Amino acid sequence: MIREEFEPSIFRDPHIPDGEKSMYRIGITGQPGGLDVSHVVVHNRGAYHTTLEVGSGDSGQRGLSMTIEQRISRIDGRLHAETYRAQTLSGTTVVSREEANFADTVHLQFGGLPQPFPANVMPIAGGLTLLRGLEFADGLVETVDAWLSFSVHWPLLVRVEKQVVFAGPAGVFPCWQVRMRPGFDQVNPMLDKMVGSVVPPFLALFEVAEPHRLVQVSFPTQMSMSAPRATMELVS
Repeated sequence: MIREEFEPSIFRDPHIPDGEKSMYRIGITGQPGGLDVSHVVVHNRGAYHTTLEVGSGDSGQRGLSMTIEQRISRIDGRLHAETYRAQTLSGTTVVSREEANFADTVHLQFGGLPQPFPANVMPIAGGLTLLRGLEFADGLVETVDAWLSFSVHWPLLVRVEKQVVFAGPAGVFPCWQVRMRPGFDQVNPMLDKMVGSVVPPFLALFEVAEPHRLVQVSFPTQMSMSAPRATMELVS
């Protein structure tokens, strides 16, 4: 990846070991079943190549499976989202395919001319790698540009809250607790405060020890504080 006007991101390189594999389980509070998740990170020509595979465990004709491959550049001690490829299958039928190239490109913006993606752009699935590069410290607040689809990205407020001890299937881990929610301050500060009081946040736990592997993340299933939450938890 070469940028004529290089702007470093906020994501530091956590030095993830080559071939690291993490297994997760996704479930929804009060509901049976769930999804199995595999996340593998390998080193590839000055970058991390990550593969995220999600499956319902149903091998039948309508079993759900998803594969997301990403390339994350490592430049001067910082991480940058470079490419994103995703495919979802129902059995053997393709439900959707998605592809994005973030480096050295321009894209259409709402209400503006074509511009490059911001330095802190982060596909949601890229958070498993990029957010490990936060400068973990009590009270740290950063703004990340969460990429949603096509040319759409939205500010995500990321706050490092405190250290906690988490006990789960994979063991006991001292972790940093990180709270994330959409930001609307660029639209209207009062709207931002109102949304922050009604839209449930994402809560993530990252190991205190480097390379700060994601241990658990809980997230809303609906835009309601009272809605059941889903949890993705490290199992091995």
